[in-house]
Amino acid sequence: MPNGKLGKARGNVGRGQVHSRLEWCSGKLEMPPKAAAAPPEPEVPARPLTVEEKRALFLKKLPDLKTAGDAAAVKEIIEGMKAHEAVEQIQVMACRQLAGLASMKDHAAAAEKRDLIRKFAGVEQVLKALGAHGACEELHREAFASLGHLTNSHNAKVKERMGELGAIERIVAAMRAFKSDLEVQALGCKGLHNLAHVSHNATKIAVAGGIEQVTAAMERHDNLDVQLHGSGALQVLSISADNRGRIVAAGGLERLVSAMVRFDNVDVAESCCGALVNVGCATPQMKSKLVATRGVQGVRSAFQKVMHHPEAKENTKAYGNLILDGLALNSHGA
Repeated sequence: MPNGKLGKARGNVGRGQVHSRLEWCSGKLEMPPKAAAAPPEPEVPARPLTVEEKRALFLKKLPDLKTAGDAAAVKEIIEGMKAHEAVEQIQVMACRQLAGLASMKDHAAAAEKRDLIRKFAGVEQVLKALGAHGACEELHREAFASLGHLTNSHNAKVKERMGELGAIERIVAAMRAFKSDLEVQALGCKGLHNLAHVSHNATKIAVAGGIEQVTAAMERHDNLDVQLHGSGALQVLSISADNRGRIVAAGGLERLVSAMVRFDNVDVAESCCGALVNVGCATPQMKSKLVATRGVQGVRSAFQKVMHHPEAKENTKAYGNLILDGLALNSHGA
């Protein structure tokens, strides 16, 4: 196309566009009507979560709840245990979080968390979990860890309440069922040791067969925690005259003397010597039974070992001398 015609065509288009804009701007032409706005989409109500989705959401949230650790978080953990009582995995994980909160390195903070767990019926829920999932070894380990820390209180009423809730029977039953599980046995001994300080609980422990389970754990497991809390439990339980015969009958003398020999630990030594004094080993009537555990020289050596330890406690020395003098087994005796 020649340049003149092309320029004319372009010029006509340009003038038409300008003319049209001027007419609109001057109001000679009406603006085209605006399109009506589309009506808003109706809100679709959120679909309620399925049971499986609720479980998955709670499991995912549990570590964050432990990190938060405030009253609302502790309450939510325990309420989640209630809502999902039949789900073994949730019970295991929730018990683990409670144990973590109850055993924080900051002692004041840990005591506060333990009070919150008790306040929101956490002890009851842990015991329910043990009852509902008695065959799960992992649950027993996690539940016992939380119970062991929750029994750690100077408040006798707290320990008495745990005894009333059935904690003693649950602990003894689990120790009986999982004899080879070191963690269950160590945590079980610790729980019974703590609870035994209340006289009513000490009776319950004996009736439930706890003395026999403690001595069996000490015999089976060459482990410091088992020996420490086992001997500690026997020392406290032997305060009651009703329990002394059961301790002797369950092989307690052998277990206590053996722990003194095998473990270089001043706390174990003190508990063992204290328990042996309580059951009557400083009396002539018990001499033959005590000597039967290791022979005269063996018993003498066992006591002298712990009494001459550079960090030996005064109680250990006093208990040891009491027994050795009473049975004429000191170095100057027969």
